[in-house]
Amino acid sequence: MEILAFIGCMMLFVTFALTVLFVLIRISSRLAMLVLAAVPLLAVILMPGASVAFLSYEHFRFAEGLVPVNNFHILLTLWSTLIAIILYTEFLTWYLTTGKRRKAQGQESGRPAEFAKSLDSISLRVKDALLKRGPSGK
Repeated sequence: MEILAFIGCMMLFVTFALTVLFVLIRISSRLAMLVLAAVPLLAVILMPGASVAFLSYEHFRFAEGLVPVNNFHILLTLWSTLIAIILYTEFLTWYLTTGKRRKAQGQESGRPAEFAKSLDSISLRVKDALLKRGPSGK
């Protein structure tokens, strides 16, 4: 019977994770964070007895029975993983849009042309300095 409880719990957690990831991909990362926090909180508020019983269900123990693994621990692991994914996508999106803006501003303001002119002027200064020194280098 314990294996059926474990399978049922994992199916619920996988459904929850897929829902959050679907909202992240299709709608918005902020809404995915809201779903990530609101669904378990609403479950605890609306059904306190059932949700506490579900979260405190012990699946197995590690370290010769010293460390129990409950559904609450699995939920915390799932939360931390999904929060990391959501924050990573937010950071990556911000970084890519910032790079595009910098690139567009650089091309509009003519920075590459100025950079090329400064390289040309530097190379001309070096040539002039070498020619002034003469062939002996004095």
